[in-house]
Amino acid sequence: MQSNTFKFERYVFKTVPTSTTRSFRVDTELSKILDEESERMGVSVNALVNMILKRYSEFTRFLSKIDLVVVNREMLKSFIDSYPDDDIYGLGVMSGGIIPRDTILFWKKTLTFETVLEYIEKIICRYGFLGTYDETNQNGKRIIVIRHRLGKKGSQFLHGYLKSTLKNTLDLDSTFELTESSVKLQIST
Repeated sequence: MQSNTFKFERYVFKTVPTSTTRSFRVDTELSKILDEESERMGVSVNALVNMILKRYSEFTRFLSKIDLVVVNREMLKSFIDSYPDDDIYGLGVMSGGIIPRDTILFWKKTLTFETVLEYIEKIICRYGFLGTYDETNQNGKRIIVIRHRLGKKGSQFLHGYLKSTLKNTLDLDSTFELTESSVKLQIST
């Protein structure tokens, strides 16, 4: 979907996103699944198919190219929990120093404040399912909270990973607050 932006003196008007009508043949079984899932979710089949296509265009088509694999959350949590307490933050720092930069450059072709935040929101949270992303702006600071189910060590790992990601991609310092199920980071903008 595209949307156009028009400027009129000091005001900016955005038009409604445009769409294209497409016609597809779908296997009967697939059509039945789409109908059932759209009913369960309370959305139209059209909205469901758009969600699926958006996920494909933003994430799934890059999976093998950015070397991601799907892992059961409990298995990941057991790996994290088996790591020594004093090393888990360092593992996050080490991983955050390597993985995000290469992934973002391959995925978005540029390292900017927005592409790094998009990586955190989409690759780590929305499509990577490591947590739920929430963001706000307060007093010139971008505040991001990621709620997760990886436990205390998961928070420590994410702290190291995200701090290192911001430092190694944008040379940004950030402050963090951790709980057993969330990581809050503040970035001066």
